[in-house]
Amino acid sequence: MFSSPVTGEIDPQYKDRIDTLTAKILVTGFSEEEIRQIFSDERVMIYPQILERSGKGLPYFSKKFGLLTKKSLERGQKFLNENKEVLVRVEANYGVDKEIIIAILRLETNFNRYVGKYPIFNSLLTLALVENRRSPWAENELIELFWIAKMLNKNPLSIKGSWAGAFGMAQFIPSSYRKYAVDENNDGIIDLFDVPDACASIANYLLSHGWEKNNPDKNRKAVYAYNHCDEYVKAIFAYAKALKSCSAKK
Repeated sequence: MFSSPVTGEIDPQYKDRIDTLTAKILVTGFSEEEIRQIFSDERVMIYPQILERSGKGLPYFSKKFGLLTKKSLERGQKFLNENKEVLVRVEANYGVDKEIIIAILRLETNFNRYVGKYPIFNSLLTLALVENRRSPWAENELIELFWIAKMLNKNPLSIKGSWAGAFGMAQFIPSSYRKYAVDENNDGIIDLFDVPDACASIANYLLSHGWEKNNPDKNRKAVYAYNHCDEYVKAIFAYAKALKSCSAKK
């Protein structure tokens, strides 16, 4: 597609795949020259080590994770107290318990402490280029990332997150951001590193996936849609229940 090299430190064997990708990325509004510059950036690289990784089956109830420890619950209570106005408003608007939102933020990033350090461009590019079962999914997510970057007027390489391509406090993948993220504080920017936007986006995601007030079965399915792991779902509801109990005692 391009007459000059378009990749940074990427094996030439992937050139045809990148040419195919760039043709699809053009629909996001980036020009050929802009795409060329992005793929030529020295920050572009492949992460082969992530190909065998999986985020499933994390030991949420282990001593090391410390989910239900006093310190962990105090952190959740502190987050609730500091952001109560936002959380109460989001709960009223979406019908999603504020404790569930807090639980998701606890499990996903420990309240913004561990949001990930990978340029998610590289994570998704790796999964898209190196043939694996997630390649079609990753290709779509990479294109979605370009849509987001164009919307936010950012270089796609500047958005950092997890090895799996999720970013922000809520750890949304790009397609989830495009479908469900909400500008709760009405500043014209949907920022998942911002508490109001992150909380409302989580609530909107769960509501869009069947959350219904006081319907445990539907609500567990909604949380499962957020992370396809039974232990994750158990951990979310366990933390939310413990947090409610702590609040009731005060």
